[in-house]
Amino acid sequence: MRTMFKKAVALLMATAVVVSGAAAVNGTTASAAKKKAKSKTYKVQALYAGVQGKNTCYWVAGDGSKKNNGKVYAKNVKITKGKKTKVTITIKNPTKKKITAGTVFTVDVINLLKDYKKNKVKVSGVTVKADGKKKSAKAFSGCFEPKTKPGNFRISVFNKWGTDGDNSGKVNKAKNFAFKKNISISFTILAK
Repeated sequence: MRTMFKKAVALLMATAVVVSGAAAVNGTTASAAKKKAKSKTYKVQALYAGVQGKNTCYWVAGDGSKKNNGKVYAKNVKITKGKKTKVTITIKNPTKKKITAGTVFTVDVINLLKDYKKNKVKVSGVTVKADGKKKSAKAFSGCFEPKTKPGNFRISVFNKWGTDGDNSGKVNKAKNFAFKKNISISFTILAK
């Protein structure tokens, strides 16, 4: 009888160890199986053209093309799904002559819309500073060139020739984006 009791206790102990071990393994597997937030690096590029003397479309910041041939102002930015990311880009005037008004002032997040729907990307806290002074600016965002650049998400502060819902040229004043030394834009982007 004593031997049977010892065997029963040993069997119960072995079962308890197996069950608790399985629970620990399952708990570890469940926590390891939690999905990590998706992160990816995107090129963020500023475009700026302005009025300088008689030139009404002097490209200071371009995209490297012959059409928009200003210096390329771009940086790689890591965007994590569901997390706010702050971005700042500063554009410098390559001449000593003042730019008296803006004609184009936009920022593109290249190929962001290949991974996110445009209504799932939000921009907030847009701040523009010309020669260090904060300027009034209402930004518009979305895909404003769906035929030529369908994957790009654009933040538009001023675009004299903007189409497809870019109302920045109607709302903001071109003279707000005049500068002699530099102009910068800061914003927070959130992709879900």
